[in-house]
Amino acid sequence: MFTRLQTPEGMRDYLPQEVEQYLHIEQTLRKAFKLWGYEEVRSPVIEFVDALSIGVDPDFIDNMFKFQDRDGKILALRAEMTTPIARIVATKMSSKPKPLRLFYICNVFRYNRSYFEKLREFHQAGVELIGCNKPEADGEIISLLLFSTEKIGLDKVRIDLGHAGLLSEILNIMRLQESEKEFFQKILKSRNTAKIEKFTEDFNTPSELKDLLLRLLKCARLKDLQSISLDSGLVKVQKIFEELLEINDILFDYGVEKEVFFDFSLARGIGYYTGVVFEASVSNIGLPLGGGGRYDNLLEKLSGVKLPATGFAIEVEKCLWALDNRDLEISKRSEPKALVKSKSRSAGIKVSKFLRDAKIPCLLNFDETDVKDVIEYAKQAGISHVIFAGSSTEEPLEIHDVELGLVEKSKLQSFVKSVRNRYYE
Repeated sequence: MFTRLQTPEGMRDYLPQEVEQYLHIEQTLRKAFKLWGYEEVRSPVIEFVDALSIGVDPDFIDNMFKFQDRDGKILALRAEMTTPIARIVATKMSSKPKPLRLFYICNVFRYNRSYFEKLREFHQAGVELIGCNKPEADGEIISLLLFSTEKIGLDKVRIDLGHAGLLSEILNIMRLQESEKEFFQKILKSRNTAKIEKFTEDFNTPSELKDLLLRLLKCARLKDLQSISLDSGLVKVQKIFEELLEINDILFDYGVEKEVFFDFSLARGIGYYTGVVFEASVSNIGLPLGGGGRYDNLLEKLSGVKLPATGFAIEVEKCLWALDNRDLEISKRSEPKALVKSKSRSAGIKVSKFLRDAKIPCLLNFDETDVKDVIEYAKQAGISHVIFAGSSTEEPLEIHDVELGLVEKSKLQSFVKSVRNRYYE
């Protein structure tokens, strides 16, 4: 039953503890991205549909939140961040030296998520490396993805990697119609050998090409491509093989090649990818944490200037879900918080001001409650110390350490020093 006190479908509220978890993940990722030399940018939540639709599939456009402004222009809430970043680069950063290394942490909006992905508003953190078409750029992006997820506490993250150009080239050689390509990609994804062989037979696929398809599906690692002999006519395929093997060497240099698996059938569902594509996952949630890939034509479609690019995005909600399902607590440094209760309003305000100037969070107690009730409130509210002040700040304070269950008399300066020693050093 509808009530105006409910949130719309797919939207939710975040309570203080959840906000702290989100902030921890976001701040950790922000530090990781900056450590690799990436700079943060922000885009408006609302953009023109025409701009957001460049290079993406029709289904993706259908899943955008669209509406009309007073001038009759069709707008939409951003559904992902790669296209807005490309627009920013094309319009405001075209004269900047390349390559550009940019990152973002923001919310995005989509309809029709799967049953397990019910949120229509979710948070993405991602990076874009723009202006470099070398395999080293792809290797950096994949390695940074693994570095970032490790920093937030997720180990054993798996990267499944494919190549949009390789899959597209083979489908073109088979001379399939668009609907046939979509159907065949679903069969490839299922890895059902019998269905693949029947499909290739129905479409009179040459035996050499059918053999190549089956061998590609059996490759579990990028290095396995070395064992595949190609017909001399498959020049583009050979070039892509060489690119993938070089990326494998780069990942070896980063020490992450064991976390990367080859999946010939992998196809990201947005549409602008032209080269390497990949997804990151952990075994306990059954859904990708995120992914990305190379998109060398998107900026040209936006501005007419060809500028190669690659990047990734991960979802903060899925990272938290993965941490929670693996019983991994988010490592968060304990921080002090003081509750000040004073006989004198003036003295209480002075004490609280002194604490805030010392970077110690504090709040004032205004209620006429006894000591026992104040301490109980502090326990329930996650407050580390309760300070009972007299009518003057010069008098010793009665300080209750709620975490340790101790009570002592102390001067304000001495208390601040002890808190700094305990929590910040």
